Amino acid sequence: MVINHIVGNLIQSVEEIRKDDKFSNLEILAITDRPDFASKYSKYVDASQVIYCNFQDEADIANRLKPYMDNIVGVICRGDRHIQYLRKIAQFLPKDCPVASVDALTRSTNKKLMRESFLEHFPEITPKAVQVKDILPESLDMVEKTINYPLIVKPANLFSSLLIQICQNRQELSDALEKVFSQIQDLYKQRDIHEQPEVIVEEFMEGDFYSIDAYVMDRNSFYFCPPVAYVPAQKIGIDDFFLYKRFIPTELSNFSVEQANQTVQKALTAVGLSHSAAHVELVLTAEGWKIIEIGPRLGRFRNMMYGLAYSINHSLNDVKIHLGIEPDIPTTLIQSCSAYSIYPTKEGILKEVTGLNELSTYDEIKQLKIYKNAGDECVFAKHGGSAIVEFVVASKDLKKFNEVTDFIERKVHPVID
Repeated sequence: MVINHIVGNLIQSVEEIRKDDKFSNLEILAITDRPDFASKYSKYVDASQVIYCNFQDEADIANRLKPYMDNIVGVICRGDRHIQYLRKIAQFLPKDCPVASVDALTRSTNKKLMRESFLEHFPEITPKAVQVKDILPESLDMVEKTINYPLIVKPANLFSSLLIQICQNRQELSDALEKVFSQIQDLYKQRDIHEQPEVIVEEFMEGDFYSIDAYVMDRNSFYFCPPVAYVPAQKIGIDDFFLYKRFIPTELSNFSVEQANQTVQKALTAVGLSHSAAHVELVLTAEGWKIIEIGPRLGRFRNMMYGLAYSINHSLNDVKIHLGIEPDIPTTLIQSCSAYSIYPTKEGILKEVTGLNELSTYDEIKQLKIYKNAGDECVFAKHGGSAIVEFVVASKDLKKFNEVTDFIERKVHPVID
């Protein structure tokens, strides 16, 4: 069963699984609240493979699922926004269906509950954090008594760096909270998030940023993909909160990777996650590894990046673990790989992205997606904005790879009026 969204690599993964005689009759059944689902995804499913329901009505979910209960053997959910629907239906799936519990899915998608779980079980892996409900002086006092500057303001149950802001003093904290509280309701509606908005303030952690995607079978079976290194916006001098660059390989030692994996395992154990992929962001501080956040999903760009760099079929592994099959994780590096997200350096109207035409001619560019064109308005991620363009570069020739990435970092920039 697929929740509300289908991507091409999922279809390819199911076709690969069907080569196993045990799963030769495996089919996709989609459940959705989107009336246009069958037409939108007609190249992947026909109308007979789609269940329509109201995700906000538990009785309707149970009723719609009832005719299929004997045939559901696994459930897949791709994308942050759709996990809220997986939480709605998980309680109604067959008892033997490998799926994370509703509680674990809730704790791994709500940063307030996530931090509370870490603090209860493994306090050494988490920064200090508090929930804030208003911008009254008493609330600011409470934050300052608990957390030292710099600190971070962020929604507890939103994604993609939206509305996240770093604050260096009380005035910046007050301004950031005022802006978040003024925008958060509208942004949740725009993003179709059916959650009660919550805001937390947490300690800013100094260090180098990484992520690790993992697979959890039962609560004692963890599998770790190689780490991916990050270059956040602040590292390139942009006052915003997004990831400019993700890259493989990292320069971490084997010992550091092992320590990182242990920290990831602690985080996933703390929230009780099982039968799920997990995307975990963490930072190597002077005190050791700390968890930024986790998510019960595949990381962005990871299917392509892991495939290009290590020949890991991330999508296929995701399907496997939801059918009770162990994942396959090659660790020999095949080629270097980076993924870039180009955001505005200031807010305004996009004039052009320099170097983009030349960049598109390189064979090393494996994917290029343009989200904004000349004349479009550009807004910082911390104010609810999105990327202008994103692309993935990879090469077995390290010299050529470095030439292309150097060109990107010197020449590919947005020009904003």
